[in-house]
Amino acid sequence: MTVDPFNRGEHHAAVLVGSVVLAVFLWAAGYSFSRVVAAVPWFLLFLVLVIGPVTKIWPPINRRFKGNFPLYVRSELGIWFVMWSLAHVLLVFQFSGWDVVGFVVGMSAWAFAAIVGFLIAVILLFTSNIWAYRFMGPKAWKWHQSHGTYVMFWLLTVHIYDQTFLRGAVPIADSLHLLYVLSILIVVGLHLGAFIKVVAHYRRHGKYPSGIQ
Repeated sequence: MTVDPFNRGEHHAAVLVGSVVLAVFLWAAGYSFSRVVAAVPWFLLFLVLVIGPVTKIWPPINRRFKGNFPLYVRSELGIWFVMWSLAHVLLVFQFSGWDVVGFVVGMSAWAFAAIVGFLIAVILLFTSNIWAYRFMGPKAWKWHQSHGTYVMFWLLTVHIYDQTFLRGAVPIADSLHLLYVLSILIVVGLHLGAFIKVVAHYRRHGKYPSGIQ
């Protein structure tokens, strides 16, 4: 099984502790609180997006850990991505003097992409549970979660492009911006590699690998 509609307490605890450790590390590295709160959710989303292709490119990784790790931790990673993203959005509204209407009316196209991405994330949050899984059915639920995540990724990539290239120095001048760019390239590279491997398997065996429907 490649989907997991359950939310496990130990997974939530591990993701929370890991994200706080990352936040403390970035703070200790000299980044402001607002930049830390913006960075942590992105890297949680990065993990969500690389787990799938990594397990397709290197299937033995699933057999090296119990509980179908790392596939079964994506739901918890996604939920905490939304929690940290909400904190980031609230900080942005605070910086605008809580003039939410004024901010929304006057925001740039890049900020609009981020807001839409966040709204998609909230929808995915409220459907990342066993009730929604049973209501939609396995295939529809998986389609909804995966496609929503990909759309959200590209919307937030547009936002990162604005922050990285249009509002400051080139990425190499800022280590965090450089990490953003590298993470995007890694996600795209892994998904392309997984796609090529799946197609090659189909051409060789006349069927898709297990877990591909």
